[in-house]
Amino acid sequence: MIDINLKYQIAIFGAFEEIVPNPDTLKYLIETFSDKALIPTTFQEIGQNGLVNRLRLKSMDDLFNIVFSSNRIDILKTNQSDDNVEMGSLEKFIKESMDISRKINIKFPKKFNRLAFVTNMFIKELDKDEMYSIYQKTVNSIDLYKLNEPIEWNNRVASRIPVKLNSEELFNVISEINRVKGNRKIRSGIQPFDRIELNFDINTSQTNTDYRFEIDDVNLFLDKAVELERQLESEYVKLLFQS
Repeated sequence: MIDINLKYQIAIFGAFEEIVPNPDTLKYLIETFSDKALIPTTFQEIGQNGLVNRLRLKSMDDLFNIVFSSNRIDILKTNQSDDNVEMGSLEKFIKESMDISRKINIKFPKKFNRLAFVTNMFIKELDKDEMYSIYQKTVNSIDLYKLNEPIEWNNRVASRIPVKLNSEELFNVISEINRVKGNRKIRSGIQPFDRIELNFDINTSQTNTDYRFEIDDVNLFLDKAVELERQLESEYVKLLFQS
């Protein structure tokens, strides 16, 4: 029932202040990821002494990005239109992201204190009655909205689940189902859309700030996170489309 994958994202949290757009760092990253033809750009982040320029590497089509903030690295693939965008499989993205993470870690060896995995997708296009059926299944609302069908809505659920990695970790497992409306590039033109969106965010708890994760632990985390993401997706599809 998933129609369009909108985003795959992995975030690694730590202390990355030294990964800045200087000649040595740029030379290493551009040469190391030459097969991806990434373009270096900068963005501004608020530091202790004001605005600081941080490094971002992006593909020509802006589909693939590596963002180096001072306290996190984000590797993400984002589909911003419906025009023949090749997102590829989630498994391929994870394999590619792990390779990127290992190569960054060779130059900047670190331990990490949090990890996160995010996916975002549209389910298949639905008519008005199907939209309202999903609203009724996911939102227990007041009479006003039962009598007057909402045109936009949001349902967000967060839970904490113990998961065994090298030691026991608490995972924040967050799901959102939204009816969203707006404008989007579709068939080479800007057109209005009205869709049901699913968002899943699985991350290690912020209550543990110890720098305890090695680079190999990122792979262990992703194995568990993908397993949970697949379970969430399957159970939502069952909830939404089975009588």
